[in-house]
Amino acid sequence: MSSNILAIGYAKRALESGTRDRERMQKYADALGSYHLVVFTRVAEGFPDFQQSGNLYLYATNARSRVGMLWRAYQISKEILAKHDQFFIVTSQDPFETALVGRAVAKGNRATHHVQIHGDVFNPQSYHNSWVQRLRVLYGRYVVRRTQCIRVVSERIKRSLVQLGVQAAQVTVLPIQSDLRQFLQVGEHRVYNPHRAPAFLYVGRFAAEKNISLLLNAFASLVKIYPECSLTLLGDGPLHDEVTEQIKRHQLQGCVRVLPWTDTVPAVMAKHDVLCVSSQHEGWGMVLLEAGAAGMPVVTTDVGCAGERIIDQENGRVVPVGDESAYTDALTTYAARPELIASQGQRGYVSVRQQAPSEVEYLAQLVESFASCGQ
Repeated sequence: MSSNILAIGYAKRALESGTRDRERMQKYADALGSYHLVVFTRVAEGFPDFQQSGNLYLYATNARSRVGMLWRAYQISKEILAKHDQFFIVTSQDPFETALVGRAVAKGNRATHHVQIHGDVFNPQSYHNSWVQRLRVLYGRYVVRRTQCIRVVSERIKRSLVQLGVQAAQVTVLPIQSDLRQFLQVGEHRVYNPHRAPAFLYVGRFAAEKNISLLLNAFASLVKIYPECSLTLLGDGPLHDEVTEQIKRHQLQGCVRVLPWTDTVPAVMAKHDVLCVSSQHEGWGMVLLEAGAAGMPVVTTDVGCAGERIIDQENGRVVPVGDESAYTDALTTYAARPELIASQGQRGYVSVRQQAPSEVEYLAQLVESFASCGQ
């Protein structure tokens, strides 16, 4: 079934030729029929106003302010619908600003509004420290209760919507697609050493919602008993200085190192044994699947795909969010019994290899998620 999609979002990399985002959008367009993507940009960023590649149409708002981006996205989208005497599905990348535009565009036209939700945006942990975010969440709740077609990345997010009063039948679950081939190669060739103290790894942003402080506190407790363990923090972000200061405060300089971000994450994972995620909330947590593909068990708080793809005691340890004592115990599991790294890591590798959909299967599911919106 061919669909005409008008997407409103933030995917600036899709405006750059040769990027993975551009390639991904082109595949969407080829699978769906036609794909018009309106991207929030500022004029100073220098993107072309319009680009076309086959049945992929790309539009940059090129506005001078945040409000200007909303207005230009609305204008561009209305012009697209006016030029085509066809039914469109208008899909917004979130239930916030892009939904504000998407709802206004779809109203009164031959169009249905569709909302994508990629994060656990209605989790109180994601907005309790920001009054701006609280206002956005209030509007987001209004949107999802009035939208017939919603696509989310995890069952966890679907449950949160049902708790808000959204009908389960209106929500499609389609996890984020990622190219796991390089990680699976690491998992296929991984050699486990049960006689070596575990090397733990964190991969991600140094930001408040990642709660790296909990991980460092738990690791500081661990090395008092198992001093040969090590921890690598791979990434960067606004809390970089706070993270390095906490390492010094715990006197962990000899066993914790901070590495700048790299695009060769599979190679870094190949040199480590256990992945650590201590987040307050996650939408899906792709890094958990990447670690599983690389043959690593994980220690994670109960966020993202934990409970769906990461099963406690099978391919990792899942602990309550914010529970430092439980997190320390989970790290200790692998320090005390390093043989579990091989058995759980292999189960994680097999699980990801078997469950990861092919590109053809994923695109078919994407098409179906839009087709279910009907006319």
